[in-house]
Amino acid sequence: MKLILPIMLLLSSSLLFSCRVSREAASEAPQSGASKPSAEASYAGPPTIVYKTIADYYDRVPVIMNEARTEIVSYPDPTDVGDFSLPTRLKDGYLLDNRGINERVAFLRYTYNEYGRLPHVPSVAELKANILELYPLLEIINCGVRYRYKNEVEELNALIDSGFAGWK
Repeated sequence: MKLILPIMLLLSSSLLFSCRVSREAASEAPQSGASKPSAEASYAGPPTIVYKTIADYYDRVPVIMNEARTEIVSYPDPTDVGDFSLPTRLKDGYLLDNRGINERVAFLRYTYNEYGRLPHVPSVAELKANILELYPLLEIINCGVRYRYKNEVEELNALIDSGFAGWK
């Protein structure tokens, strides 16, 4: 019984001093939008997703598919879409996501306007039946945390001009 207390103290102190979190983190966000720094304070917030599609899906509602692209795993409620959801047009056919897409995005036949007027969320089977393209992306780039950009369109267009130097 006398050995238990010293052993517990030893284990507790070793756990306490062996685990630590670094206060410095490499950030994915550039300071000026032109290049990615090697180390910078990390920022929390939504990612800056820039993408290009194989066809014009600008006003089409996105859904997120599973890895195999056989099931829809995420889709919006009609009340969650509107003009604020439309992507922002950038240079050379690139778009800035305002909805929350990723590399597993698919686009529906519904426009944002049509979908937003629906009285309820369509069934998953109905959503699947209305997928326009399972593999719509030519390119998708995560350009860091969105809050880092002071003038998103200008800075992202500069990244496009640079060929996304430092981001690919």
